[in-house]
Amino acid sequence: MPLQPFEDFKPVYLSRLIQLGRRYIVSQTYCRTHDPETDGYSSRVSLLFSDYAERGEAKLHLNAVKTDRYAAIIDLNNATHLKKIREMLEAGSGYRIFFAVVRSAAALERLINKKYKDKLKQYVDKQTNWRISRDAVVKPTIQLSFGEIYIILKHGSQQIRIKFEEIENENAG
Repeated sequence: MPLQPFEDFKPVYLSRLIQLGRRYIVSQTYCRTHDPETDGYSSRVSLLFSDYAERGEAKLHLNAVKTDRYAAIIDLNNATHLKKIREMLEAGSGYRIFFAVVRSAAALERLINKKYKDKLKQYVDKQTNWRISRDAVVKPTIQLSFGEIYIILKHGSQQIRIKFEEIENENAG
């Protein structure tokens, strides 16, 4: 099962985002939730919302996901958009919405370090020419970009940025 680090998007966030001047939301399909055991509503569409203060930032994100059928810019100052979002957040709407924020980046980094330590090491061994001693720990830092989680790995003066998905899917053995 893929790691699902993001918060559920709650209706109360709408007024908070407006108050904070973060009126633009980019929606996109969210694929890290396919777990029929914990999600009895597997027929629901899972979406990820990312918030922005500037329309230009939202447009950059939208461009990055433009082939996604659920990609859109939602303007919270537009009453029609706001009404639609509220409907999508209601129980039985057919949608499950996540917010591209994590409760604690440090806790997520610790979890990834613990749960994916071997896969991180395998990735470094296979994909880089870094010579790292057996007892050295490769510590990841997390970055969120356009709804995707990236891992930043540093070794000496070198740095690589990889989609977390690549680490997650790294074959054991």
